[in-house]
Amino acid sequence: MTTAVLDRLYRVPGSLLVGRLNAGLPAAIFPALAERLDLTTKALAGALGLSERTLRNRKRRLTADEAERSFRAFRVFKRAAAVLGDEDGARAWINTPQRALGERKPLDLLVRDVGAEEVLNVLAAIDDGGYL
Repeated sequence: MTTAVLDRLYRVPGSLLVGRLNAGLPAAIFPALAERLDLTTKALAGALGLSERTLRNRKRRLTADEAERSFRAFRVFKRAAAVLGDEDGARAWINTPQRALGERKPLDLLVRDVGAEEVLNVLAAIDDGGYL
């Protein structure tokens, strides 16, 4: 499986997105997302506060919470790729400590929505040409 489902969801309006994430996502999305981010499933699961073992044993669908956390990581990755110019740059950036994030890696903040918002704020500042 690929992350094409996530690419399509990225363009869905928020009111519809909530319903789609509440319905869950195919379980195969998680390892595909980890691969796209150049992470192990264990590393991605840990960053999102999810159990790798539980995810590995999922056969059909991710729960709403697992789907939302997976989409959170994807959303930040897509924004980073847009701001930094490509997916390779985004992969490197999310795994590198950033001064604007208190020397923490953006990936480490994705466990909570407020952390993801802070990462997105830093990306917005970079996009606006702000000094960080």
